[in-house]
Amino acid sequence: MLEGYYKLLDQNTRHLLLIVPELLVTAGFLLGLIFDCIAPEERRKSTAYICLLFLVAAMWVNVTDWNTFVHEKPRLELKRVEIPKDPSRPVVWEAKPVQSMRSDTLFTGMVARDTYGMYFKFVILLGTAVSLLMALNAKELAGNHRGEFFLLLTATCLGGMFLCSATNLLMIYLSLETLSILSYAMAGYLRQDRKSAEAGIKYAIYGAMASGVMIFGMSYLYGLTGSLNLTGPDGVVAKWFELRATAAPSMQGAYLAVLAMVFVGLLYKIAAAPFHYWSPDVYEGAPTTATGFFSVVPKAAGFAVLVRVLVEFFPIGSTAGFGYHHSKMEVALGAIAIVTMTLGNLAALGQSNAKRMLAYSSVAHAGYMVAGLSMLDDGRGPAAVLYYLLVYLFMNLGAFMVLVALENFRGSCDLKDLKGAIRREPMLATTLVIFLFSLTGLPPLAGFTGKYLIMVKLAERGNWLMVLVIGLNSVISLYYYMRIAKAVAIDPPEAAATTSEPTPAVFGFLAAGKVAALVLLFVYFKPVYDLCMSVVDPLR
Repeated sequence: MLEGYYKLLDQNTRHLLLIVPELLVTAGFLLGLIFDCIAPEERRKSTAYICLLFLVAAMWVNVTDWNTFVHEKPRLELKRVEIPKDPSRPVVWEAKPVQSMRSDTLFTGMVARDTYGMYFKFVILLGTAVSLLMALNAKELAGNHRGEFFLLLTATCLGGMFLCSATNLLMIYLSLETLSILSYAMAGYLRQDRKSAEAGIKYAIYGAMASGVMIFGMSYLYGLTGSLNLTGPDGVVAKWFELRATAAPSMQGAYLAVLAMVFVGLLYKIAAAPFHYWSPDVYEGAPTTATGFFSVVPKAAGFAVLVRVLVEFFPIGSTAGFGYHHSKMEVALGAIAIVTMTLGNLAALGQSNAKRMLAYSSVAHAGYMVAGLSMLDDGRGPAAVLYYLLVYLFMNLGAFMVLVALENFRGSCDLKDLKGAIRREPMLATTLVIFLFSLTGLPPLAGFTGKYLIMVKLAERGNWLMVLVIGLNSVISLYYYMRIAKAVAIDPPEAAATTSEPTPAVFGFLAAGKVAALVLLFVYFKPVYDLCMSVVDPLR
């Protein structure tokens, strides 16, 4: 018994060397926490620099690890080669040599080490680093113990990194709760602001309900299969097929109920309808920096685990899925996508606050990405979603970053207060208009390419209804995006600036860099999309 314990301890210790990016983020959080506790108030901005240093180091290690991992010597690995249509036949597993883009499991199957997880870790780390720079220069956070906010951002990033690599139901839940609970604290961070307090409470209540439903479904899944791991011959999927071979047809209702409960929590995290009602109030009341962060990092982590779970339950390249045929799940995802994008865009039309508009916009973009997930059978749909998420990072976080800068001297994100901002900040106002064009999906910006890739794949499948709905929703979104652009760039100012302080130069550099990234991703979309295809490969 002790021999097995020491062997497991030694294995887990060696696995720690394979999660260096997560360890670096943890070290940055702990060092930042210690510094923030002992440093005088006027020096606590340095907490952000400590966290930022470790985030950049984690990004560098992640990219280096990706390159090393891809070129490692191939080995034999168990692969699922057949999921029969007949539930009485077992799932077929076979040891196959994996030539590239393989996957390892760490900590007894709790975490996957693969290029898929590394891709999302890069997106999450980059989004957190930009959010830290925004928070460092956000006037609304001044005098509110900003060091604590920097630490919350860093710790939330850590939860997202583990979530996108989790392959165990318990690990998925713990990572999701780490991400969520820290997000609740950030939403209600401005304690003297009634709207911020309301945002934190609403976020916590909705999140607790969604998490409770999800863990309830996971507990049933564990009770039925006796396993928590998603992958492997002893994982949830394999055990589920064994159960279906012996269960009565009346169990089909139980299968559907379990799947629905598990996906409730995941759909809540990406703000897909009908679990999106929390987002407008939370986005409006939370600090603008936190709102930008919520719209990108937790959403990316939510999509990462959603795609991983979907592909495990309904494998790419197979017609059979987790108790249901692929086509049934694709129809369900398509319906969710249509409702999500339509509700998001229509609700945004009547808003007068830019943050609420972009909140509903975020719901609509979740619908566009779910539409890409409705094509699971060949991997091109998930690859298009991965490309879209990278583009979304630049255009949506860029829009919120400019709003932070404009809010610094206008004091509000209401459209009436943003009018004439181009007279004070011509460069930032111009970049905001560019980000809004990209969110609409207009060329020559990468937002167009993201929608184009999803629509092309849908057209190839003959799903012209979804193509039409995406096109109509893009036209609808143009109206409210241009309302923001008109207020910022055309309308004369109605209110005087609340401060004459110059805008920090970092906003201009970041905005210009994001515009350049959107243009480059439009011009060179093929290599990036091919990379996304290779990233999805380990999930096959």
